[in-house]
Amino acid sequence: MSIAGNGVRKYQLVLGALFAAATVAYLLMIHHMGIESDVVRVYFPYADELMHGSIPVMEYPPFALVFLAVPRLFASTPLGYEIVFSAEVFVFFMVGLIVIGKLAKRYHQSQYLAMLVYAALMLLMVEFVLDRYDIFPAVLTLLSFYCLVTKRYTWAFVLLSIATMSKLYPAVLFPIYLIPFFFNRDWKNVLKGAGAFIITSALIVLPFFLLDSETALHFLSYHMDRPLHVESATASLIELAYIFGLTDVWVEFGYGSDNLMGSWAAAVAPYLLPLTLSVLAAVYALHAYILSKLRTERQDNENNRIIHLSGAVLLAFLAFIIFGKVFSSQYLIWVIPFIALMMMTSISHTSKSYIFVLSILVIALTQLNFAVNIGMNGGGAGITDAGMMIILARNIAAVILFAYVVKVCRESIKKKPWRPHPRSDDRYQKL
Repeated sequence: MSIAGNGVRKYQLVLGALFAAATVAYLLMIHHMGIESDVVRVYFPYADELMHGSIPVMEYPPFALVFLAVPRLFASTPLGYEIVFSAEVFVFFMVGLIVIGKLAKRYHQSQYLAMLVYAALMLLMVEFVLDRYDIFPAVLTLLSFYCLVTKRYTWAFVLLSIATMSKLYPAVLFPIYLIPFFFNRDWKNVLKGAGAFIITSALIVLPFFLLDSETALHFLSYHMDRPLHVESATASLIELAYIFGLTDVWVEFGYGSDNLMGSWAAAVAPYLLPLTLSVLAAVYALHAYILSKLRTERQDNENNRIIHLSGAVLLAFLAFIIFGKVFSSQYLIWVIPFIALMMMTSISHTSKSYIFVLSILVIALTQLNFAVNIGMNGGGAGITDAGMMIILARNIAAVILFAYVVKVCRESIKKKPWRPHPRSDDRYQKL
């Protein structure tokens, strides 16, 4: 084992220890303050119901039950369940940390910086990371991406399918994964990839469907029927119109979240899925165009491909979050690994700085929203106009981040061949 490898592993242990300390502090704080977490309020009953032989009716696809059931195997009380659930989250945090480091090494970037960015952004969202389910599909998606770029194509699609069957959003990456194969006329991998994705999804759903078809597919109707989430970009724009006296709005709780109600919200909500799909189609078209451009200008090398592949993934996730009916705070966990990865490509230092600053701004405003609208005002009808303007500011920052990543992807089509920096090779290539 090389000295460099020892250094990387020690750094992983340090960052892991920081996350573990944050986890302990979080658990002590919520129990000292008597706060009932979502892990105890939502996930423990699901797991407990499963342990007693029933499939719970829930908003997640079936494979989510695997991650929710594991802590219940080791703990039968809410407190014990929460502790084991936090340990499970820690394991996934560490897996993501290791994979980010490996990706940085592969593309001749600092593994230390990559892992630091990943860990720092996760720690900034720590209460959502620990009290929500999203780190599991997020890390599965990152593992899928790693398999894709290391040419383990079947595993890439299998893991993407498992991630999708854990939470639906990773499905938006399916076309992005396939586009390069279409360009190469690699029909064998097109069929293998699509087949692996579909067959894996079917194998996961089928047992639950046979046991209780209505319960197994409840997650589909659940998300189709959801009203306009109060934190969504569209809701914050309607709230701005309300402040100017153009419409009436109110907030109601349902589907596990606070939702904006009113004539405008009801009228707009049905069109947001088509809008989201249209923006996603534009992201796919941009990715295909850039790949074509790289070939035309003879710049189709691994470095440029990773810029545009990671950029396309980040844009697809942001499009799903920004233009959809729901923008829950924990959704930002999805993009954290790919923000870190985007910063490990060879785009300019200025571009990396802007992406990082905008990401921090979006997370900071999300935390401010949580502190003011939930912590101080109790959510629901307690959300004030000032609180809604915090949400609007967060959503504007997210849109700017989306637009800036588009700009970076378009401008990074290089005219000169890329070469790794010698220092990067010497210092970071060995493990």
